[in-house]
Amino acid sequence: MKPGGDEIDQLATTFNQMLDRIQTLLAEIKEMSENIAHDLRSPITRIRGIAEVTLTTARSTGEFESMAASTIEECDRLLDMINTMLMISKTESGIGKLSREEVDVASLVRDACELFEPMAEDKGVTLRCNAPERSLLIGDNRLIQRMLSNLIDNAIKYTPAGGSVTVFVSENESQVLLSVKDTGIGISPDELPRVFERFYRCDQSRSQSGIGLGLSLARAIAQAHSGDITATSVPNQGSTFTVTLPKSAKRIATTDR
Repeated sequence: MKPGGDEIDQLATTFNQMLDRIQTLLAEIKEMSENIAHDLRSPITRIRGIAEVTLTTARSTGEFESMAASTIEECDRLLDMINTMLMISKTESGIGKLSREEVDVASLVRDACELFEPMAEDKGVTLRCNAPERSLLIGDNRLIQRMLSNLIDNAIKYTPAGGSVTVFVSENESQVLLSVKDTGIGISPDELPRVFERFYRCDQSRSQSGIGLGLSLARAIAQAHSGDITATSVPNQGSTFTVTLPKSAKRIATTDR
C-alpha cells in the first residue's frame, strides 16, 4: 500500500525539523568550542607569561615561590572551569544520573545563607533568608546545593555595598519555589534572554571574576529535576532568579556513585 500525500507531507515536515535541529546543534557546538578555546587560552597564556618573566628576571627564591603560587591559582581556575563544563554536559545529557533522596530545601537555604553571610558582610550587603521550617522534595541534595550556591554567590557579587540579597522558599501542593532576589546592577532587556547560555557574560559583569558557567549549571540542574529557572531584572534596580522544582521529579534516577 503506497503512502498517501498527507503521510509524505508529514514525513517531509518531520525530516525538515530534524535537519533544523541538527543545524542548531552544530551551531551550538561550534559556538561552545570557540568559547572553550578562548577561555582556556587566557589562563594558559597567563601561566606561560608568569613562568617566562620569572625565569628570565627572577633572582630570589621568593620570586620563584610567587610564580608557583600564581601558577597553582590559574590551574585551579582551569580545573574549576573544566569540571563545571563536564557537570553541565553530564547533567544535560542524562549521563550523570542523579541521586533520589529526600531534600529539605528550606534547610539548604538556611545553611547556604549562613555560609555566605561573611562574604555578604565583607561587601556591605545584607543577606536575608525567608524560608519555612521545612520544604521537602525528592532530588539530588548535592546538585541542588550547588545550584543554590551559584545563585547566591552571583547575587552578592553583583550587588553593591548598601544593597541586599533575599532568598525565598515557598511551595504548593506539587512544587517548591526557590527565589534569589537582589538589589544589584541588574541586567538589560537585550541581555536577559542570554544569561543562561554557557560562557555568556553581560557587559556589566565583565569587570567581575567568573567564567560565565554558573547560571548555565543552575539551569541544567533545575531541568534535570524536571524543573526550570527564570530571571527577571531591571537595570540598576536588581534581579530575581526563580527556580521551580517538582516535589517528585519523574526524570530522576538513582545513581551508583
